[in-house]
Amino acid sequence: MRLFTAALLLCIPVMADAQVADIERGRALYENHCQACHTPRVHSRINRLAITRAEVRELADNWQSQQALRWNNQDLDDVVEFLSRTRYHFQ
Repeated sequence: MRLFTAALLLCIPVMADAQVADIERGRALYENHCQACHTPRVHSRINRLAITRAEVRELADNWQSQQALRWNNQDLDDVVEFLSRTRYHFQ
């Protein structure tokens, strides 16, 4: 039982890291799939569509679905984190 508990405790940090958004991966996804049409100006215009992190995620999910990219939740988290930090500057 002790060995099992020790092994489980060693895995917890790895499992936790899998849930953390990866801004560099988000940047790569954005640059490969979004940037051709969405220049940085689209995110900073006065009448932009997204004003919250949740709205960015909803728009990104809708767009990726329309483009049949098949992004999973981690992909969306990564792109939203990238946009939140570099374009929208959400707290």
